[in-house]
This record gives sequence, structure tokens and C-alpha cells, in this order.
Amino acid sequence: MLVNQWFRKSAVLLFTALSLGASACQEETTAPVVRRIHQAYDLVSFLDQEAKALSDLNAVSRKSVSQDGSVTEAKIISTINWAEELGSFADADINRPALAGVFTKEVSSDALGQQVHRYKAKEDASTNIQQVTYTLDAKGQLVQLDATIVQENFLFKTQKLLHLEAHSGPSPRLVRYFLDETQKLMLMDAQRYTITGEVAVKQTPAAL
Repeated sequence: MLVNQWFRKSAVLLFTALSLGASACQEETTAPVVRRIHQAYDLVSFLDQEAKALSDLNAVSRKSVSQDGSVTEAKIISTINWAEELGSFADADINRPALAGVFTKEVSSDALGQQVHRYKAKEDASTNIQQVTYTLDAKGQLVQLDATIVQENFLFKTQKLLHLEAHSGPSPRLVRYFLDETQKLMLMDAQRYTITGEVAVKQTPAAL
């Protein structure tokens, strides 16, 4: 998965802390289960659809990686397992049975007339997902996702920001994706890592 590559250098430092915290968040970090609820946009189906369409077209990603604000790597990735590349965004899925009823919902319209569905975890909610915002076009298609995920215990705190942009129309629709994660381990300075990917396809997709 993309995040595994992203934090390869910090894996040793995080191993002990993550091992202790894994059981507490197992429901939210494992692969999506078959049983679903329908309290929000079907993010998992969107990711599966986009991964297949991008793979079929041999799409590439113009990717840049930064650490603490400084770009450490920037290049075009031409061979990508898109299911793994986008897998981290499934962490923002709130259509899991364990998350039923733990979010408040607000619906508004933006300057373009698009519907903005904002879900915020209730104060007493037992979830790492703090908030998720889906922006949908007139046809109900996802054009933007924003999510904040926080995990913490007595050893560490991690805050992850997820962002997706897509255009309206047939798949593939994904245009850009962004991950921003700040890690703070006990007795250590915080570290921030970001990945930005811009999608480019080699041919115009046929309408699906």
C-alpha cells in the first residue's frame, strides 16, 4: 500500500507503538468488510471502480513526496497497482456497521451549486475518523473527498489528512490525491510526511 512505502524510513520507530495500538483500531484499519450500511457516499465502490479503470488504461501518477515541508522525491510512476495506491483512502469509509450512528451530518451547497455532505464524529464516539466531507456534483458523483483521521495512545499520536479530487463524467474520474500525516512519538519531535499524486492517462477512456 502507498502508506507503507511512504513511511518505510520510520517503520522501526513506529513498530512498538503501532503494535500496542493496533487492537484498539482493528475495526477501522482492516480491509472493508462485506456487510455494509448506507449512511454516507459509497467511497469503497468509488475507489474500486477508479482503480480498475486506471489499471485498464495504464494510467501514471506524477508523484511528489515531502518530509517536514521539504520535497524529498518527485517523479512519474508509470507502473502502479492502483488498488494498493488508493487503498489508504478506504480508511475514511464510514459505511461500516461499527460506525453506524456515530456521526452528525450537515448538508450544504458550495459556490458551484455542488452538494457538500459533512460528517463529524460525535464527542463520545469511539472512532479514529474525526470528520469526512464528500462533495458531489448534480448527478451525485464524487468530485472531492476530505477526511481527518486521528489515532493516539500514551506512546504516540498520528493525524492523517486525506484529499481526493475527481471530475464529473465516466471513469476514470480521479484527477489528484493527497495524503498528509503528522506523527508524534513520546519524547520525540513531531514529523510530517506528505504525498501528492496527479493522475495522467495515456488515452481517452470510452464511456462506461
